[in-house]
Order: sequence, then structure tokens, then C-alpha cells
Amino acid sequence: MIRSAEKNIELYPKKSEDGVEIYELPCTGEYRWCEELKGVLSTWSPLCWRDHSMRQWFFPNYCEAVYQCGAPVMAAIDADDKNSLTVSLSDSVIRSKITMSVDDLNQRDEIIVTVTLFDETVRQQKDGKVLLRVDRRRIDWNDTVYEAGVWMRSFLPSLIKIPENAALPLYSSWYDFHQEPEQYLLERELEKAAEIGFRTFILDDGWQFEGNNTGDYSKCGDWSVAKDKFPDFKTFCDRVHSFGIKMLMWFPVPFVGFETEDYKRLKHIMAYDNPAFGAGVLDVRYPEAREYIINTYKRFVRDYGVDGLKLDFIDAFNVRASEIPPANDKTDVGSIDEAVRILMNEIYAEMTAYDPDFMFEFRQNYVGAEMVNHCNMLRVCDCAADPVTNRIGMAALKLVNSATAIHSDMLLWGHNEDPLNCRRQLLNILFSVPQISVRLTEVPEEHLRVIRGFVKYWLENKDVLYNGRFRARHPELNYTEMSAEKDGKKITVIHHGGVFTPDCDADIFNNTDCDRLISTGGRRFGYEIYDIYGEKTKTGVSDGTPAILPVARGGMIRIKILY
Repeated sequence: MIRSAEKNIELYPKKSEDGVEIYELPCTGEYRWCEELKGVLSTWSPLCWRDHSMRQWFFPNYCEAVYQCGAPVMAAIDADDKNSLTVSLSDSVIRSKITMSVDDLNQRDEIIVTVTLFDETVRQQKDGKVLLRVDRRRIDWNDTVYEAGVWMRSFLPSLIKIPENAALPLYSSWYDFHQEPEQYLLERELEKAAEIGFRTFILDDGWQFEGNNTGDYSKCGDWSVAKDKFPDFKTFCDRVHSFGIKMLMWFPVPFVGFETEDYKRLKHIMAYDNPAFGAGVLDVRYPEAREYIINTYKRFVRDYGVDGLKLDFIDAFNVRASEIPPANDKTDVGSIDEAVRILMNEIYAEMTAYDPDFMFEFRQNYVGAEMVNHCNMLRVCDCAADPVTNRIGMAALKLVNSATAIHSDMLLWGHNEDPLNCRRQLLNILFSVPQISVRLTEVPEEHLRVIRGFVKYWLENKDVLYNGRFRARHPELNYTEMSAEKDGKKITVIHHGGVFTPDCDADIFNNTDCDRLISTGGRRFGYEIYDIYGEKTKTGVSDGTPAILPVARGGMIRIKILY
């Protein structure tokens, strides 16, 4: 039973089965109830990052969502990786907020849960209702969150196609070139990338204006290719394709920079100005704004044969109605939230009319079910040289958005980096499609050996890594272990502790701070040990007793159960 805070009425489940309850809620209002405070160690939501705290009632942890930012699912988890409570909503467009907190008043010692639905979004379910799913099953929290993601996607009419290249290793120009990409340098880089096994490329920010870094988006908006960086852009695109690589181009969807001619022309249809970014944010309630965006993309697909779009900053549309001008007789949508949904539908329809395999890359934080159904590549948000954040972001995306090709943020490291640290960055994102943004023609040979070995392994084991059932252990510790399993094959990365139980054939990577892994024993197995370059260094047989095995940091042990 839950209660409507405003109307003080009790709501009972529409459906209750095996520990899962479904409630039907009106599209506006606040609803709350209490759960037993027992065994709960942490909370989890798609954008919680490292904050898994269960806070007190005066400062609750929360999950906010609307079409262009976030996803409406939140969980409370116990010390044994078991679910205590997972809450999710059927509608990922309507603006919502879920909170969980400890009620320590009046000796009640309970968890307070609230679900708030706001009325800013015009689009609602046909019957004016939103479904609330409450899952109290004491099972692995990975399963309850994964099933919540499947349930939220079940309300969509169809799922977007995932082209082959959307799930293949990708080279990005962002961290290694920033806003200064150069045609001939990139051609050399991509020739090397193709040789290693990269099959997709993103040309990121900077291609659209001449000169050096601006550090902002003040020159985004006129959308012509900079001649000083790309003297012959059509030849460049053809050259990329000749390497067997598909190419996406970066566009910041909402932004029109203050220094562009188009800003002067379109100033009357800006939702607001963002001085920090040096740009205005288009008000896509105006058909003129949506046409400007779509016609720009169509021109690049038509003129240059671009295979996809990296659509950035969609979450900059996440503004409350009170923060933008009111609708008028030239806007055709009342809500900017709904207008963004219409825009994404129109972009998807126009681009896939050119090519059914057209690729769209989105990133955190726009991760809701309906939004993600307009992309086929979903990337961890920017976290340069931060492998733990990359791992945390990857886990969130894999669990909630399992029907999409999940990508790491682009990996970056210094020219003089220890090859072990390069390898450890890669191991943190093993279960996502790897994106790299280091200069392959300039890094030391040891770095290339690490990349080659990793990409070779990833491609050989892609079916398990990409399609296998993914699990992440102990979110409150930033995930001590991650694994994927499919058709009797299991791949595991141990990040903390270094202990494993030999219960099936498996590849186990050591990403701990010790040059060893410990088998708990119980099964006899043969093994092969590999170094950070993917080269075999040792073979042996374990007799089934507990054993310390010499797997160096960054290395792997492949075990095969004998009996």
C-alpha cells in the first residue's frame, strides 16, 4: 500500500506476484510509503556515480528523471548484494523524482520512499496513468535492476536496430586532438587504428571552426568544415571509408554559439543563453529550431556520406518550465520536454531514411528507456584518465540499457605512462565497447602492444563480453568484481580482493593491487596464465585445494574445470 501525500488516500497494487507489485498512479502528485529498515547497506540509481548513501529523512538520496536526462529506477541493496527494494516507473518521459531515506523519528526506524510526478510534460499515457513497479524480492540486485530496465523498455513499440559497427572498437579524435583535429594526422591515425582492429571513428568537436581551441562552444552553429583543418573534407571522408572504418560526426544538439552568424539569426528562438558554454540553447518548441537542426544533419549525410552522428548535450534541454519563455503562437508544443522527444523522433526518422544502419551515439546522462531507443551507441560521460569512474558509468549503462551497445568513455593516458596502467584502464571497461583517444602513431611500442592484445581478445570474445549476462558486485565499493557469462563461458575482472571460486570454465583478469589471485579450491582445474600483452607465460594444474596463483597485475588466468 502507498499513500497520496496531497489527497491523503491509500492506493493498492493493481497486480502483485512473487514479490513484485504494480501500482497505477495519476500523472501528477507525490506518493509515499515506508519499508522495513533491515539489512540495507546502500542505494543505487543510474546517475548516482559514487554516492550510494542511504541518507536521513531531511536529506534523502534521490533519482530524478525526464526524457532528456536520467532514468526512473532506484534500488536499496543489502550487504550480500541482494535486493531490498527496487522502484521503477513505466514512463521515462514524464518528469519524476524517486527518493529513499531513513526515518529515525519517533522510534519508527523505517525507510521512507517517495515518488513524485510533475505535470510539466504534456505527453502522458493514454489513460492518464503511470505504472509504478515495486520489487522486494531478496535476489541478486543485478537481476532486479536488469528486469526493471527490461520492463521499462516493454512499453516502447519497437527497439532500435544495432548495426554491426555500433558494437565494434571505436577511435575518437576528442582527447588526443580536442578542438584541433587535422585531416592528414587523422588519416595516419585511422590507418593505424584499422590495422589494430578499430572499425568505427568519431570526428569530435573542432572540425567546424578555423583556428585553435576556444574551450567553449561559442563557434558552434554555422556548421561549415574548417578549411585550415580539413582542406578537402570529402576526400577525407572517402579515405576513412577506404580503411574499412565507418565515421560519425559530433554535433552539440542544443547549442548555437554567440560568435556565429546563426546565433544572430536565431536569437529569437533561444530557450536561454548559457554563458558558461558560450552559446544559446535552442527552444525546440519552435518548428524553425527543429528544422534548423535536422537540415544541418541531412546536409552532412548527403554531401559527405557520414555514417552516424554523435549527438551531444541533449541534457542541456533539461530546464524547468519556469526557466524559459512561455509558449506562444509560433511554438507548436507546450512543453520543451515533449518538444525534445519530437525532435529526436524526427532526427531518427530522417537519418534512417538515408541509411537503415545509421548510427547515433548518446552519452550519460540521457539514459531513459524512450530516449535511448533513439540511439544505438550509449557512452559513459567524459572521465578522461579516470578508470574507476569509467567502470562505474559502464556498469550503470549495462544494467539498465542492456538492449543498446554500451561504450566506454574514450581512454586517454600520457605518452610516458607505464604499460600496466594502460592495461588497467582497459580492464576497467572490458565489458563495454572500447573507445580509444590516444595518438596511435606516436605512443611507445609497449602501449601499442597492450592495445593490440586487448582489442584482439575483445574481438575474439565479443559475444560473451557484449551479449553475455552482466553482473557487478558491491556498488558501495565501486564494484569489486564484474563478470559476463554466456553459453557456458564466463569472463571476470576482479578489481578488489583477488579471490575466486573455480566453479566453471572462465577467464579471470587480475585488476587488483597484488601480483596474485587466490583460488578457494573445491574443483580441480587446468590453467594458463597470460601477461598484460595477452602473451601466455605459464601453464599448470590445480589439485582442488586452495592455492595462490602467480597472476601478475593486469594479467589473466584461463581455467578449465577438470572434474
